[in-house]
Amino acid sequence: MRFDLNEEIRNQIIFSMEDQGNSYVFDSVELKAVPVSSATKEEDRFYKIPEWGSINGFKLMERFVGLLRNPLAREALREVLFSGKGVFRNFKKVLKEYPEVERLWYTFKEREMNRLILDWYNTLCESWGLEKLEEEPEETDDLVHDDFIFRDGDSEQDSENIFICADTWLQEIEHQYPGELGIVLGELWQNQRYAYDAEAEKVLIAETVDGDFAGYISVAPFFENAPHTAVLTMLFVQPRYRGLGIGRELLTQCLSRLKNQQVHWATVANAIIPVSAAHILRDCGFTQIGTGFIANL
Repeated sequence: MRFDLNEEIRNQIIFSMEDQGNSYVFDSVELKAVPVSSATKEEDRFYKIPEWGSINGFKLMERFVGLLRNPLAREALREVLFSGKGVFRNFKKVLKEYPEVERLWYTFKEREMNRLILDWYNTLCESWGLEKLEEEPEETDDLVHDDFIFRDGDSEQDSENIFICADTWLQEIEHQYPGELGIVLGELWQNQRYAYDAEAEKVLIAETVDGDFAGYISVAPFFENAPHTAVLTMLFVQPRYRGLGIGRELLTQCLSRLKNQQVHWATVANAIIPVSAAHILRDCGFTQIGTGFIANL
């Protein structure tokens, strides 16, 4: 018997699929999932719902981790997947430590489960001689705007957090380039970072709705004889908040503010630009001019 697929039916089927202790079929008359033991032999009334077991759940988690861009959460979740013990329980436990990533997981999971149910329903449509349903366009999950606040940096606490970020960035450089090379590259970065008027520097802060410092971008005017040019002196996102789009939003909002202030050119002169940051710069309209080189002698 034909039936229309709606959100309530989708949710019922998802719930039934994840109930590993029981088996269900969909009752097209009552429009609900019922235990197999409750189903009669009316072939045109009851439909077997998509199969979903622990292997399917594990593969879904694997795909999510493979797509996740937050390095800290990704490595912690990957370690859980390869632990072989309490994988599902520990996966949820790690997600609790990263609320923003946890939200991404549930959005990802819901989208993938809905796709599976749509495929199942379209198979039924074919058997009924009906046209398949098209997949609904994805709604943009605006995590950045829902879970983070962007504001001007103007407090002593902001200055302290920025100082900590600078120190963290230096440690990352020295970790990536051990020994003397890391020290030199760190010194080069500091010389460029502080070559501009600190008092004229403007800072845009990103923080969680709970007030946790997530990252910042800073910009300074170039010289008095170049009033329409600004230099981006730093773009930094705390490691636990990376991969969520915060850096891109900081840069986008910063460039919009500069444009409103009649600034025509924005430049980045740092000798060390991570690959991830370079992608964001290009996406926001920057063109690469030259590069830096290191020779291992």
